[in-house]
Amino acid sequence: MGKKRNVGRWGAGLALGLACALPADAEAQIGILAGYNRDTLAEFLPENGFDLTELTDGYHVGVFLNFNLATFSIRPAVVYHRMPEIVAMAGDERVQFDIDLVEIPLDFRIRLLLPAVQPYVLGGPVLTFPSSTFSGVDDLLTARPVRAEFGVGVELDLGFRLWPEVRYGFGTGSLMGSGVAVGSSVLRGDGEPRHDTLTLRLGISF
Repeated sequence: MGKKRNVGRWGAGLALGLACALPADAEAQIGILAGYNRDTLAEFLPENGFDLTELTDGYHVGVFLNFNLATFSIRPAVVYHRMPEIVAMAGDERVQFDIDLVEIPLDFRIRLLLPAVQPYVLGGPVLTFPSSTFSGVDDLLTARPVRAEFGVGVELDLGFRLWPEVRYGFGTGSLMGSGVAVGSSVLRGDGEPRHDTLTLRLGISF
């Protein structure tokens, strides 16, 4: 509970700071988002007899606050990101676990100003707070790994606004250590798993 409160304070403080720093004529919208994510645990090579899931399909939901200023926009958000059914194996033994992340992305967007359809490109850092209900994995997770994300999307003005977009993110450091306990063995290999993700997302703002 303490961790979740701290994350909420981070998100609220970020939004408040941006609102105070932006010019008074900046246009703002609040919205919700959801989508699909294909997550990759990259840069880890298991030793012979060991294995770790490389790809997992999950989902994410969240809220965002978008500030438009001409062609340039800033869009902070708070997102819950689910990575399910990851498996670590050692011989015939296996352990299955999930990883949950609370994320604070800060998107910088450049959009093409058209009447109803505004294509855009985006990029920015994503601060992540990972956890797992499996204590043997939770203890191995990095405290606040950072991901860099880039993407493209379209802002559709239909009285309300739709934001379909595609994003790709890569971890700038490891997500977790590799030493997961699997039965009587410990997962071994070269490197530490880094979190990369491909995201299909739809936002709605008012």
